[in-house]
This record gives sequence, structure tokens and C-alpha cells, in this order.
Amino acid sequence: MISWVGRHQVGLSLAMVLLWLANAAIQAIAIANGDTGANGGHVFSLVLALLLAVLSAASAVVALTAKKKKTAKEQPHRAAP
Repeated sequence: MISWVGRHQVGLSLAMVLLWLANAAIQAIAIANGDTGANGGHVFSLVLALLLAVLSAASAVVALTAKKKKTAKEQPHRAAP
């Protein structure tokens, strides 16, 4: 299971970005309809969802960069003629 997550970390991070953006859209719709929630709950949830979407996107970029570096090291290097 852990190795599967390691191989699919970029896809999982991108899926999390989509889920957090969907949550943010739901909160934005509620705010647009005039409902800020108890003690501004929808506003807080909107800001939190956007922050977590950014962090998930950063995680995807880091995982993709690490994956590219790993595959570049595994390929044999040829000397220039």
C-alpha cells in the first residue's frame, strides 16, 4: 500500500487539489447566497480550502520534481563524442 501511494503521489495530490477547490466553490456559493455561517464559518472554510488546495498543489509539484530527478539518475549517461 505504501509503495502504491509513493508511485501515485502526484495523482493523489492533484485529486486533493480538485477536492479542495470543489469545497471552496461550495463555500463561495453559500457566501454569495448571503449565508456566512455561524461566526463566519463559511468564510473560514473558504480560506482554509483555498490554502489547502495551494499546499496540495505544492506537494504535487515537489513529488513530480522528485520523480523526474529519480528517473534522470536511473538512466545511463552517455559521453559526448
